Amino acid sequence: MSTIAAPRIALPQLLVRLVYVAPVALFVVLVAVLPEVLSRTGVMSLLVLAALLGIAAVGQTWAILIGGIDLSIPATIGMANVLLTTLYSQGWGFPAALATIAAVAVATGVVNGALASSLGLHPLVVTLGVGSVVTGAVLVATGGNTGGSVPAALTGAVSPVGTVGPLPVPFAVLAWVAVAALVLWVERRAVFGRHLYAVGANTRAARLAFVRPARVQITVYVVSALCAAATGVLLAGSSGGASVGIGSTYLFSTITAVVVGGTSLLGGAGSYARTIAGVLVTTEFTTLLIGVGIGATMQQVLLGLAILVLITVYGRDRHVAQRL
Repeated sequence: MSTIAAPRIALPQLLVRLVYVAPVALFVVLVAVLPEVLSRTGVMSLLVLAALLGIAAVGQTWAILIGGIDLSIPATIGMANVLLTTLYSQGWGFPAALATIAAVAVATGVVNGALASSLGLHPLVVTLGVGSVVTGAVLVATGGNTGGSVPAALTGAVSPVGTVGPLPVPFAVLAWVAVAALVLWVERRAVFGRHLYAVGANTRAARLAFVRPARVQITVYVVSALCAAATGVLLAGSSGGASVGIGSTYLFSTITAVVVGGTSLLGGAGSYARTIAGVLVTTEFTTLLIGVGIGATMQQVLLGLAILVLITVYGRDRHVAQRL
């Protein structure tokens, strides 16, 4: 009598399934090591940190999904952070300052996408160059004086004890929930979501299917810049001041969150749902390292090693284009 062998699950696919369990498991470990995390303030602190990273990681996820990357995220975060505090301290209204920041972010995203698509250059080179220009322009425009003030409401938006009406949750966390819901809807329901995966899987095939890769690229980098700018604005409330380099850690952390979540660095496979899990894991892991006294330098080393391991494992899976 013949037996039917159970289907084998590839290791990369198994890890992708486990990524949704990892945040819960790591939180249990975190609470065991640092019991104070289980308090309301501790949990909200984690969620605020995750929200800041999660909003910034939207653009990185989509950029990687289409086979690119966005290295201008830290510069855009710094731009928004400095512009908000500078303009507000000069008497600008908060809405006017936000509109100006959004306009600069959109321009940054358009330049990133247009140069990458029209010149055929890899987005890594383009976004790195554009990011340097943005940082330099901010320093020139402010004369190197990046001080200023922020609205009191913005400070409350990122405070672990902040609330929104009757909800005992900081505004930053609710904002992340709203952004995540919209992003997931676009990926799963909207036409643009299908275009994202088509371009990432095979740009030439997508073009033959009447998808416009250039338009998709520009849109992705505009969204990335706007999300990075939103993070920069929220960070102004967290720090109470401004620094053009305040977003420097987000380059590494956004990529870490995407990779930990299992989105393919080759493009065409992954989702923001996975990145959400990656964001929670990255935030919890970093908090755990800080809690046990590991410094920032060693944290970067350990996170880098984790990325190398995951890239090695996920790299065993064939790219989507090879299956078409």
